[in-house]
Formats: sequence, C-alpha cells, structure tokens
Amino acid sequence: MIPSHLSAALHSHKPSGRAHPVALREIHYVMGTLLDITLHHETEEEGKRLLRRCFQEARRLEEVFSTHDDGSDLSRLNRHAGLGPFETSGELWSALEICLRLGRGTEEALDITIGPLMDLWRAAEERSALPSPASVAEALSRRGISKVHLLPDGRGELRQAGMRLDLGGIGKGFAVDRLRELLIQEGIERAFINFGRSSLAAVGSPPERKAWPVLLQGDDGEPLSVVHLRDQALSVSGSFGQSYKIGETRYGHLIDPRDGFPVRLPSLGVAVARTATEAEALTKALVVFGPEQGFAVLSRFSTAEGLLTLSNGSRITTPRFTEAVRFETEGATSRKDIS
Repeated sequence: MIPSHLSAALHSHKPSGRAHPVALREIHYVMGTLLDITLHHETEEEGKRLLRRCFQEARRLEEVFSTHDDGSDLSRLNRHAGLGPFETSGELWSALEICLRLGRGTEEALDITIGPLMDLWRAAEERSALPSPASVAEALSRRGISKVHLLPDGRGELRQAGMRLDLGGIGKGFAVDRLRELLIQEGIERAFINFGRSSLAAVGSPPERKAWPVLLQGDDGEPLSVVHLRDQALSVSGSFGQSYKIGETRYGHLIDPRDGFPVRLPSLGVAVARTATEAEALTKALVVFGPEQGFAVLSRFSTAEGLLTLSNGSRITTPRFTEAVRFETEGATSRKDIS
C-alpha cells in the first residue's frame, strides 16, 4: 500500500529541438486506491503545479465523502439520520443531488443508502456466518433513495433513523469528473485520469495519437481487450472485484438492492458515458441487474454505450460500443444479435 504523501511515479519528458508540451505523470494513493494522472503542458513547472492541485482536490473530496472519518460531512449527516434536516456542505449537497438523480435513472442499481446492508455483510464476513433473513430484511427497511430529501437551502435530511449513506460506489467517478473539469478550465488539452482502474476520463489524445489506449482487465487480472478513449469517460465494475468470504464461499461486493444479497455470479460491466459519475452508475446497473434489465437501463442514457461479460465468458455489447471505443471485438457479441 502506497502512503498518500508519496508519489509512486513521476515521469517527465521534453522532446528536444522544438517547444513541444512536457508529458507529466504522477500516481498517489487516494480514497483507498491509486489515482494516476497524466497531462501534457508547455512548461514542466506549471504542469507539476496542476498535478498538485488535482491531488489536493481529490484528497479534499475524500475528506467530504469518507465514511471512515467521523468528522467528514457525510459521517455527520449519517449521524443525524431521523433527526430532521441537517446543514451540509455545498460539495456534499451537489454530490447527493447527482447520486439521487442517477439512482432514480438506474432503478436504484446505484443506491447510496446501501450502508446498513454493507455493514451487515461485513459483520457476516467477520463472523464467518451468513446473516439471518430477519437481519437482511431489517437492513433493507433502512434503505431507499426516496428517504433522502435535499432542501433548496443546502440542508439534507435522512428521514429514517438508522439510515447510512455510502458513496463508495460513485465517489471516484465524481472526483474524476471534478479533476477533468479543473484541467480543462486550466487550458489542458491532453490528459488522462485513471482512478483505481475503475473510473477513467480522457481529455483529448496523446501527441500523434488519435486516442488514449486503455487495457481492460477482468476481476482476475486477465486482460480482456484494449479500448481507446478521446474526450470520454469510462467505468468498470466487477461483481467480484472485491468480495466477502463467508465460510468457503465468496460473495460479490455489489449488493442487489432488491433482496439485500450480494450479486451471486461473476460478471464485469463496462460503460462509456458523458461523465465518469454516470458511467459508474451504469456499470452497477449492468452487473446488478444482468443483460436484459441492465441494458434497458443503459438505453435511457442517450450517449452511453456498454459491455457486459458473463460468468460463462460470453460478452454482450450495445450496438455502438465497439465503434465508440474502438474495442477489439474478438469473442464479443452485440446485443442486437440476441433475442
């Protein structure tokens, strides 16, 4: 594990002879994983300054969204569940508004009220015993995005005691979107943000290339294919990227909000969308709901494309996914070809 104050890598390269932009890259540990940013800038000093700003911003967002820090904005809101409206920071209010909108749009596949169920399954793993049906039902009774209310004056309310919000499934996407916006506002035309290999965004393309190449990997680390991103956001979610081990059985870390149980079969969802936050939400829909319902949800987002790999190794894509990311399609099946 790389400490947050250390950079895992810093590369700079300035071609000789002409005033080409400098290529800079840094990797830091943020939000429990690695945040990898590459950018091109005319001067090395200014490029490094922008990288520092990006990582400072990412750590600031981590402090807002953390459920492990009792003093974070999110933790304080969670402690106020059932006690009426509570003053939130503008940052948290905006993030919650996006999450609620995407939660409704994905039929709650993205469910930020899943905290009680996550607590239940973590405890089950520690005891090495499945939770009782009664405990699952009780935790389910404390979830539901309809119980989260945002007031125009900046306050938020969790309307049931015992509710607990968790932005772990969407926080990296929100951060990637914020960092991409920051770089574009600073005039950066070529950059790539890779947050934990699961939430990515491209600004422009590398010099003398049409797009940024990205190797997609399965939960087991095996390469799936290469995609190419240019001014696009992409998310990857695997049902067994992390898992709960109870006895000799592994359960996926994504919880189905319909029954309160983890996703049972290995699968991997990939989505390309307008924003990294939107892409993260759509991969949850693909993995949690499966092909029929998952792709039906994705079709409601006009510019989104997706890929779903199933436990038998088959791949299903939206009709334009291959074109959208120049996907290497060997072994892939387009959804238009299945009934």
